[in-house]
Amino acid sequence: MFHLQGYYRAMRQYLSTPKGAHDSKDYARAVLLIVLTIAAVYLLLYMWGGIR
Repeated sequence: MFHLQGYYRAMRQYLSTPKGAHDSKDYARAVLLIVLTIAAVYLLLYMWGGIR
């Protein structure tokens, strides 16, 4: 359990730096684009009858 607290503390410290804040925004944007791409492909396949 103490290991998780250490990881949490290190992550908080990293995210409080300018580089960490910038990286977290980039990762969030990448995840959002991936989710939107998956949703668009799923919708296209559903509309064309590829998914039943």
